[in-house]
Order: sequence, then C-alpha cells, then structure tokens
Amino acid sequence: MGDRKTKVLLIDHNAGQAQALRKVLQEAAGKEFSMEWTEKFNAGMEMLGEDKFDVVLLSLSMPDKSGVEVLKELRKFDNSVPVVVLSDDPRDTAVTDAVNSGAQDWLARESLDGGRLLQSLRYAIDLKRAELALNEASTRLEAATSRLEALAHNDPLTECLNVAGLEKSLQNEFERAQRGGGALVAVLLDCDDFDRINAQLGHGVGDVVLKEISKRMKETVRPTDHIARIGSDEFLLLLPDTRFAEGMLVAEKIRLSVAESPLRLASETIRVTASLGVLALPYEFCSIEEILSLVRLAVRESKLLGKNRVSSGEKHKRPGHQPDRDALEELTEKLRKGDCFRAVSMPILHLPDEKLVGYEILSRGPKGAFEMPDDLFRVSVEYNLLTIVDLRCLKTCLTASADDKFEKQARVHVNLFPSTIIDTPIDRLMTLFPEDTNGPANQKYCVEISEQQFIGDPTYLRDHVHELTKNGVLVAIDDVGFGRSSLESLIILEPDIVKIDRKYVSGIAQEPTKERLLRRLVKVVNALGSELIAEGIECREELELLLDMGVTYGQGWYWGKPS
Repeated sequence: MGDRKTKVLLIDHNAGQAQALRKVLQEAAGKEFSMEWTEKFNAGMEMLGEDKFDVVLLSLSMPDKSGVEVLKELRKFDNSVPVVVLSDDPRDTAVTDAVNSGAQDWLARESLDGGRLLQSLRYAIDLKRAELALNEASTRLEAATSRLEALAHNDPLTECLNVAGLEKSLQNEFERAQRGGGALVAVLLDCDDFDRINAQLGHGVGDVVLKEISKRMKETVRPTDHIARIGSDEFLLLLPDTRFAEGMLVAEKIRLSVAESPLRLASETIRVTASLGVLALPYEFCSIEEILSLVRLAVRESKLLGKNRVSSGEKHKRPGHQPDRDALEELTEKLRKGDCFRAVSMPILHLPDEKLVGYEILSRGPKGAFEMPDDLFRVSVEYNLLTIVDLRCLKTCLTASADDKFEKQARVHVNLFPSTIIDTPIDRLMTLFPEDTNGPANQKYCVEISEQQFIGDPTYLRDHVHELTKNGVLVAIDDVGFGRSSLESLIILEPDIVKIDRKYVSGIAQEPTKERLLRRLVKVVNALGSELIAEGIECREELELLLDMGVTYGQGWYWGKPS
C-alpha cells in the first residue's frame, strides 16, 4: 500500500463505543490505519459513494433495522468493500446470519483488543481481495471457455456451425420434435463448380465466395434454423418445425439468393450457383452422416439435371449406367422409408454341454440383388450409404432381439462397422439399445467389430470401444485370424470377447498345420484374458478338437444355418 493509510468506515449508533474503538485501533496500528465514524446507515452509504474505504466495521445492534438487514443493503450498494461485523453477544445467531450474508469476519465487543481488531481488519481485506481476484479469474475463464466452445462448434471462416455444432443442434431438435411432434427437414447445399473457382482465382477468392454464400443463407432462413459448413463447399441446414413442402420452398429461396447477383471483386465478376437437395426426417437419425447419406442422393440428382436447382431425390430413375441401377434405386427408396431389412439369428453355445448362451443376430437386405450382407454393404460403400445402412441393420437386429423366441437371459450379439462407431456419437448410439441395458451392471448386449474392416492402426477406435464398455455393452473383435495386425488389435482395444474367423476353424480336423496354428492363437487370446468364441463349426470332429484346445464357446452350421 506504500504510505497510504488503510481507511476504515465504522457504522455504529453508539458514540461512546465508537470513540473507544477508534482509540483501540489507533493504539494498535498507529498511522497505518485511519477510521471515520457515522451513527447512521444512510450517511455511511453516502460516505462509501463519495470516498474509497478499504473495510467497513458494522455494528449488528442498529436502532431501526437488524444488523443483518443493514448488511444486505450494504452488499447491494457496494459488494466490493469487505465488511467486519461487531456483536454485543458472541452467542447471537445474527452473527452466523451475517457471515452467511457476506461478512468477511466478526468480532465480539466484550473480548475486543487492539491485536484482535487489527488482525480481523487485515484478514477481511485480504479475503475480499482474494474473492475479487477469484471472481475476475472466473469471469476470464468463462469468457475463454465461451470462445473455445465457439471454436469447437463453429466454422471460423463462415461463422456457421461445424459438424460438431450441428450434431449438438440435431440432438436438441430431435428431442424437441419427439416431445412436441414437430417435423424436421434437412437441406444440403453444394456449390456448383467450386473447384474451378479455387483453381482459377485462388483459395482466397474461394473463401470470399463461401462467406458470401453463408451470409445470403443466413439472411434467407429463420433465426431458429441451423446452418453448418460440413465440407469445403457444402452446407447442411436443419429446419425445425418444417414440413417437406415448406423445406422445398426454403431451398428454392436459398438457391435464388445465391444465384441472383454476381460477386464483384476487384478484377473479376463471379457468378455463383448451387445445387440443393431436400430431405424430410420423419424417423430417427443417429448422426449427421446418416442424414448426409440420403440427402446427397438428392443433390446428385440436381447435379445430373443441370445444376443450379433444387431436388428431392424422387426423380432419380435414369436409364443406363450400372446394371444394378434399378435394384439400387429400389434400395434407396426403401432406405428412405426405413423398413427394408430383416433379421436372422445363429445360436452361440457353451461347447462342453452344447447349451445355448446367446445369439448372434444378423441382418439381411431386401430380397433381390442386395439381400446378402456382402452385396448390400458393397453397394452401400459405393454410394456413400454405409453408415445409414449399418444403423438401419442395427435397429432391425435390436428390435428383433425382443422377440419371444429368444431366451431372455441369453446374450445378444450385433454387428457394427468401425466407420459407423466413429461417425455416430456413442451417447446417440446407446439410445438405440433397450433402456434396461444402459448400465454397466447389465451386459446383455455385445457389439461385434470385424477385424477385417480395420483401416491401419486400430488406435483410432480405442476411445469409442471404451465408451461402449462404460455404457454396459460388451465388445467383441470378430473375424480374428493370424498375423501382426490381429495381435495388435487385441492388445490396443482390449475386447471382452474374441471371435475366431470361421476360415481358421473350418477344416482343422483334416489339416494338422491349421490345427497347430489355431492352438497357438487360442493360447494368445487366453493370455490376454478375453472370452473366446469359435465361428464356423461344421462337424463333430471340429467341435471335439476345439474342446481339446480349451475353447469354451462356439457357433456354426453344425447346429443349423441362420434363420
């Protein structure tokens, strides 16, 4: 503080006690402290407003109001000055009330001396400074957190939402729509020939174009609509409380807004157009990727019809192209309705006594070219439909698991692609499972992830796998065989269950080399502590060899084909 005195304001209606306090303070602190006194609260407030005081000494024995009421009024008037209250009786409950109402400390008159008074005043000042510093730091932290939140959920170039921000908005809107029955519409905007703009005029000009497009979209839609930049030149809009026909009109307004006037730069005039697709969301969606898989079909239609137009994907039937075009069109139409899959199951048995312990529930596509999984998922990958098809299959299998033909205590295995687990937030994925499984105490469901579908280092899956297990879902690595990648996957992901690929089980009774290799793999898995299930058991000899190896669980056509 340097040479400046610490200023104390005493508010006490008893003049004699006030004089005594001033004398005690002067004797204890000398010139370090100075004290001004007033017997009236209102006068004290005026003095606080006109001058800077470091601390207030406030008597709890006021003639017109209780000391606590006076303290609360003082706090409303100035919350930055520390307060020490004076009590005639240390057992008075008003002391506790005063401290709870914001006083930094309290003193009892009967035991008051100079050292105690000085210590209390200094403590109150230091405590208030620490409190103010903490509040200031909290304010700065909240501001920094808000900035980080904005960076995490917004695209810095266009100031629209990013994918993470749109996922959050989708979650909120979906929950609101479920409560109120409102409809949701998605609109995807793809700039026409944007690569040419970047190539000819540079990325700086491309950025200007994107900012202008986002500005025009914001001016066209409602404040309650959500706009996100989800790719280099793609924007996805989520329109709550909107019917499909209304969504088509909004998309047309956006198209006209983007194309109505060219962008004039210093040396160039650029005419920008966009192709848009519209999709009604009448059923559950679990991720932005699932929405994009369908709405991109509508944008593709706009592109093929000449660009700079709005499409719904309903007129995409065209001659030529792939031989399976008709089947693909039928598949995409059924995907829009969400009712084109069915489920079959295979039993999982405890091999020593061949008792049933669980089921693997498998999906089948619509009858025809894409009924079997290999064909269904091949075309799904080719047309960017994998996530939506995989999630539809999962829903179908989970719904089927409630059928009375399945034993209620048996474990249920379902399959997911690694890409689906990455694309879909785990908390959203868990909403597809029956509610009684959402807890670590009830591990009825097991998600199987095929090791053959891993891309490179499986570390990218580790956090997602741990989130599944935290939510009470077992995780199995499926189709495990031989080689470094298999062992690496098992060590990194720490699965609850390992399933040996059928091609390493089938024929072990006739091929001694395959038998020896399988015995080694069984020892490795047992050492890792994972449960082991052998797939592809087709005869008694294979079953007996697996029992001899110590394999406890298995499944295969020996007990019947999927049905």
